This record gives sequence, C-alpha cells and structure tokens, in this order.
Amino acid sequence: MRTSTTTNCAGETERGFTLLEVLAVAALLGLFIAVLVPNLFVGSERDLDQGVERMRDLLSAVGEHSVFSGELMGVRLDEEQVTPMRFDPVEQHFVPFGGASRSGLGTWRFSEGLRLNWDLENPEEGDEPDGQPGFGLAEAAESRLVAGEDDEDRDQRPQLFFFPSGEATPARLYLELVGSERLPVRMRLSALSRVTVEEDD
Repeated sequence: MRTSTTTNCAGETERGFTLLEVLAVAALLGLFIAVLVPNLFVGSERDLDQGVERMRDLLSAVGEHSVFSGELMGVRLDEEQVTPMRFDPVEQHFVPFGGASRSGLGTWRFSEGLRLNWDLENPEEGDEPDGQPGFGLAEAAESRLVAGEDDEDRDQRPQLFFFPSGEATPARLYLELVGSERLPVRMRLSALSRVTVEEDD
C-alpha cells in the first residue's frame, strides 16, 4: 500500500495517511456508533418501563399498608421523586414514611431522564362503593385535613391520600423519558386505590 510522504523544512521525511486508511477508520467509527447508540436508547426506554412498574407497585403498597395498618397514608409527588408519608396523630401532620423495616416505601428518586407529571381528578361515576360520584369518604376526609392549613403545611403535605377504608385521591400520573420521542406513560389511581396503566388509543 502506498503512503503519502512529505518533507519538512529540516529535510526530514514524514509519513501521512492515505485516503483508504482514513475511510477505513471512518467506517469503523460509524459501525461502533450504529451498535452503541441504539443500545443506549433501549436502556433508557427500559428505565421508563421499570419506572412505571415501580410506581404502580409503590402506590399499591401504600394503599395496602393503609388498609392493613389502619393508618392514614399519603404520597408526596415531585417531578423527580415520590415520597410515601404517614399521618402522625400526635404531631397532627404528615411525616415521611420509611425505615429499615419498611423497605420499598422510602423516598424514591427517579433515575436520570425520568420526570413525573400529574392531574388530580374527581371520581368518575361507578368508581365509589355506593356508585354515586362526587363527595366520597376520601374527599370529605381530605377537606378536613386541609381546612385551615397554612402555606408551609400545604407545601409539606402529600397530594395523594390513602385511607384505611380502601379509598384514595383519584389522579392521573404521567411518567416520561426526557428527550425521547416516546409518549409519556399514563397511569390512573382510582378512588378505590386501583392503579392501572392506560394504553394508547
């Protein structure tokens, strides 16, 4: 294979790269990029799917704990984390729920790239035990909890409440992968604490 050579001002000969060598290196780089980039993207999509499963498991676990323990529970939502909470009857406010014996119910900080949005909603007809939409047990209790609270209390309390009766604050949650073309995954928390993943139409 011929190589190109040049002579510098000191009279020394320098060897350069041929066009064929440059093209071979460019082709190898292109091959590595074609293999690695899709795998990185699949890993991110896998993070989103795993995040949805974990969110569903966490909300279900909080609801089950409330029913079996008789404690008023809540979940504080943030774009980058969720925090299970319990109502402290002595202090009369919500505190983070966790501890070594309560694995899986500590604060969950999302992996990089995941972001949460949510909408609180009114119960739909047929969602409540008596089949009547509107002012259910969860809404009545929530209104008593927030009555007279100040701004600091509002900033610290959860947005979702879980009651020992099995009821919860209805909501829609949207978990998305920032920078991805994939649509956010929609989850629904019903007034009866059921968590479902909504499929795209």
